[in-house]
Amino acid sequence: MLESFQINNFRLFDHLEVKRLGNVNLIVGRNNAGKSTFLEAIELYASNASPINLLELVNSRQGSWVSEAQPYSQTFLVNPIRHLFFGHKLPDIGEEGIILGEVSSKAKIHIGVAAYQIKSDDEGNTKRIRITDEQFHKDLSNIEVVLVAEENQKTRRLFRLNRDFRDMRLTSRVAYERLDAEFKYTWQLVSTENMPNRKLAALWDLTSLTNLESEVISALKLIEPKVSGVAFVEDISKGRGGNNRGQGGDNRIPLVKIEGINEPLPLKSMGDGMTRLFHIIVALVNARNGILLIDEFENGLHWTVQPKVWDIVFRYSERLNVQVFATTHSRDCVNGFDSAWNKYPSLGAFFRLEAKDNLIKVTEYTSETLTDSLETDVEIR
Repeated sequence: MLESFQINNFRLFDHLEVKRLGNVNLIVGRNNAGKSTFLEAIELYASNASPINLLELVNSRQGSWVSEAQPYSQTFLVNPIRHLFFGHKLPDIGEEGIILGEVSSKAKIHIGVAAYQIKSDDEGNTKRIRITDEQFHKDLSNIEVVLVAEENQKTRRLFRLNRDFRDMRLTSRVAYERLDAEFKYTWQLVSTENMPNRKLAALWDLTSLTNLESEVISALKLIEPKVSGVAFVEDISKGRGGNNRGQGGDNRIPLVKIEGINEPLPLKSMGDGMTRLFHIIVALVNARNGILLIDEFENGLHWTVQPKVWDIVFRYSERLNVQVFATTHSRDCVNGFDSAWNKYPSLGAFFRLEAKDNLIKVTEYTSETLTDSLETDVEIR
């Protein structure tokens, strides 16, 4: 579990240090203060700078767009990966790039740019020799520019930068599967739009028929006390009209059984609150010994139910050894968090991100200072 976290040169963050993290961490701040970016940094660290994760982070914000008016250039300096770096600029070769890790740790991940010259010996064997920035700017042949991850004197080549981004996505997906053994932590992400249906169905398959299934049903009773069961079924109507019917992962939808009603009902027909709660709890129980990221926790949840949801999150974070990072814009959500934190004083952490002079600053709160701020109606969002 992360006890602190440092971010350098990543998206909005030139340099940021959060010195104390808990089991359950709530992040607040105005628009464009870096709340979602903080979650992305945690995800990137958890993935151990996975090439697939890096590429997906670029695509998640449409950073790889091209058009007829602005066609894609294969010059590595304008590779879409640059959008992950502070100021949307790739570091020079050998220059400090993205740094992620615990504040006091010497084993942080460094993500930067390196150059290699490809040479062949008389026997036809090929080797790559890392060159300096000064050597790179000389007239050398057979040069590769590579994004690298460095940690504890170990360097991993992630992918070449002087190539088409679309080709990078294809070859990286083939070459690098999401193997848990390569991650620092396993993690689950509940975005503002919730999880894709395919992902939700897969997680429920891992949850159903275990002792955690009843816990999920119990959580849903916070909104609908008569819920007695959940199942995923394939909606074959989506396969009609020429679509492929064999891809059941996208076509499976969640149904809920309600006491007193003979037929099961689509989960979405029960409202946004039930849907959001189901996504959060299913992701939570499947993040055992790992990390859960929730962007805009309060989406769809009425303020009256939020303290009870936070109570579940605190309890299960401790029981399942899950470290939770959530963001919010809502004062009601902060109130609910504060109520649960006072109940479990050793488990929480709260901090606010704020943009000042084109830099992001962090203010960390104790349980006492957060409660005092809320009671005196101080603006903390």
